[in-house]
Amino acid sequence: MRAPELGKIAMAAERKEKIAAVGDDAMLTGFKLAGIERVHPAADSAEGEKIVERLLADGELGIVIVSEEIVEGFDWKVKKKIEAAAKPVVITVPGRKGPAEQTESLGKLVKRALGFDLMGKDKK
Repeated sequence: MRAPELGKIAMAAERKEKIAAVGDDAMLTGFKLAGIERVHPAADSAEGEKIVERLLADGELGIVIVSEEIVEGFDWKVKKKIEAAAKPVVITVPGRKGPAEQTESLGKLVKRALGFDLMGKDKK
């Protein structure tokens, strides 16, 4: 996970927004050790998709962390819903296979969701 993503997670924690994680058991163990209580195991993309849709409707969440491997198999409609959501912000993290080649940085995702660059840098 890159440093800016860790900073966003820390800011959400300070604001008392809840953080949830969706992925395999190995990934979730790390997040449990980091203090994230709302972890949701997903064996495959179909199960993960149902969990993420439910979490998108949860008003208490500020951030949802999902394994890239899980998101890859989501229906395009769910991916569009994730892209359009301003809150919670959905962050994908590399799975066991490593990072996906076509992932966007957190800054670009937030800029697209909010319409401006939180860091004050207008990167494209």
